[in-house]
Amino acid sequence: MAHLTDRLVTEDDLKEILGISDAVDDNRLTLAADAATQMVQAYCDRHFVQQATATARVFVASTPWVLEVDDISTTTGLIVKTDEDDDGVFETTWAAGDYQLEPLNGKMGGQDWPYTRIRAIQSREWPFDYGQAVVQITARWGWANPGAINDYLPHPVEQAAQIQGVSIFKSADAPLGIAGFGDIGIMRLRQAMHPVAAALLAPYRRDPVLVA
Repeated sequence: MAHLTDRLVTEDDLKEILGISDAVDDNRLTLAADAATQMVQAYCDRHFVQQATATARVFVASTPWVLEVDDISTTTGLIVKTDEDDDGVFETTWAAGDYQLEPLNGKMGGQDWPYTRIRAIQSREWPFDYGQAVVQITARWGWANPGAINDYLPHPVEQAAQIQGVSIFKSADAPLGIAGFGDIGIMRLRQAMHPVAAALLAPYRRDPVLVA
């Protein structure tokens, strides 16, 4: 079975947290790390690792002035094109002065942030064709500031992935979802995202964008 190569938490992270020193559960820990990464990214609807190369995606403009896009990690390799005559060919390439990337300066809440909107400026407007994907963006998609995971991954996201990974790993020891018994009776595992992980991830969740 192939495992993720860009996990937000690793089996070694989980072993350290859980105080595990042997290799008996390495496969389960790797699966938990994979699952935690996928759950965190699905929950936030964003990929927290920068793509190695630029690829093209198409988008639907909801207004003539602001285009909502997936996370753009860097301006390197960025190309903006539009299909002005609905023939499926993106024949018009926009100059850098035709648009403005937002959030401005690649910052939000005092931290580095990917670009999530492109504003048309200098009297330019996005083609607005009632649901047609007439904008093509070529970019390196993903989170801002590439590097080793711990160098650029927001700490709340890293912590949330660790918490979720531990929760997934421990679920195998909870038959029928029963994690144990306490003063108030049966304690059951919570479904979906761990509540602490969900709280940590709240600022990083985004609404889906219209990608064709």
